[in-house]
Amino acid sequence: MMMSPRRASRSERDCPEPGWCDVPTSFAGVLLAPGAAYMVYVGELRVYRFRGGKLEERTRDLAALDDGVSDGSISPDALAMLAQHANAATRALGCDAAVEMKTQVESTAPGDIFLVCSAGLWRAVPEHRMSGILAAHHELRLAASLLMDCAHEHGEAEHVTCLLARVGDN
Repeated sequence: MMMSPRRASRSERDCPEPGWCDVPTSFAGVLLAPGAAYMVYVGELRVYRFRGGKLEERTRDLAALDDGVSDGSISPDALAMLAQHANAATRALGCDAAVEMKTQVESTAPGDIFLVCSAGLWRAVPEHRMSGILAAHHELRLAASLLMDCAHEHGEAEHVTCLLARVGDN
């Protein structure tokens, strides 16, 4: 999927703070349809699926380290150097006039929970902790609030995004 958004960045005269408008923007979306989840993403947002008590990452953030490791194009020396910037997004809205977004489709089961979250959550909170919260709390609004609180407790002061959706009966 290609997306040609208006540039997310604005001119410096329109920015409230210097450099603020040059920050790339991430996007992730999940469309739940009968029996299927359609996912599209770019940047550092991730999509997880919680099914049968197990949390599984369904997408990968599009980071410099991931791009080279996945296709084998990075030498060991370059890999060591890139590790310092492993989470620098290589694809995000606002970097270029057009951006290729990753897409995928997978089957769903009744009761599946999809979690869309920012790096503020997945970097700060271990997956077993996220899974425990989702397992213990059926009410999604409460679970989302607890996930956000957990990220703050683990030192993430801001920039935390957490969205939850449950697949209903077909």
